[in-house]
Amino acid sequence: MADPTPALTLSSYRLGRNSACLLLLMAMSTACSSSDQIEQQSRTAASTAQTVSMTLDAWAAGAAPSKYASGTLHSAGTTLADIDAKIRSATTAEPAEQAALAAAVKDLSIAVDRAQAGVQADRPPQVQEAQEDIRTATRSLAAAYFRYFAPKP
Repeated sequence: MADPTPALTLSSYRLGRNSACLLLLMAMSTACSSSDQIEQQSRTAASTAQTVSMTLDAWAAGAAPSKYASGTLHSAGTTLADIDAKIRSATTAEPAEQAALAAAVKDLSIAVDRAQAGVQADRPPQVQEAQEDIRTATRSLAAAYFRYFAPKP
């Protein structure tokens, strides 16, 4: 029985259904604008900040072991550092707003690193200070996000 999905012919190469789908997905992923990339990275940073806050709340309440909290914070710090680099490397028509987003993510990353150090050293006051900085950086991220995506005159 013949395949109901026709093969794609590209130049003199005949691509099967799976190869054609992969090629289409690759083309679509490269078609995303820098603005889309910045939006996705900003949303991921906000989500990561929320995960960090919940983890720190659980640790402070004694509901999460230090090893778990520290591992989660380490992973979040790595994610935020990656997001910072991606936002900074994007080409945009809004460089000031882009810089504000990157700065907020960088501040989040620094605060998460301090929180992780506080968890590892079992220093609740250090963790509380870092958590306050995380809240401040999260508000800065939200404000920068709004400025970046606000309608322009």
